[in-house]
Amino acid sequence: MLPTKTQIHQHCLQELKNRLQTATEAMASLRESVASDTKSSMGDKYETAREMAQQEQNKIGMQMAMLQQWQGIFARIQPAQTHTVAGIGALVQTNRGAFYMAAPMGKVVVESNEIMVISPQSPAGKAMLGKQSGDSFELNGTLFTIASVI
Repeated sequence: MLPTKTQIHQHCLQELKNRLQTATEAMASLRESVASDTKSSMGDKYETAREMAQQEQNKIGMQMAMLQQWQGIFARIQPAQTHTVAGIGALVQTNRGAFYMAAPMGKVVVESNEIMVISPQSPAGKAMLGKQSGDSFELNGTLFTIASVI
């Protein structure tokens, strides 16, 4: 039995919170590491390490911004709302698995069920956008049939 949209939605919010916490801790650790580094007599080595740390900080910063953007998408979705066509906030059950249209989080496991959390802008999202129960769509040469849209 597929979990409810509310359960999937809450799981995704918790997953985002966990990912953001991990990124925040990694950023703090990196900043602490950079602050504690003392300039050695080999200036080039110090500057190279500092540049690598800065690049890593930039990468983590971009990840954090993306996760916050995804949180904003989830904040606008009302999981209790039912849908008849595939679109943002819809849970689409197909003959090949379930899709929750929200943000591009990928596969999540909720109550032993795998659900692909996708963006409406993804190839799968675009292929099923506006479709309803009984409709089919093709993705990478594979035919999907929609069993239900909630």
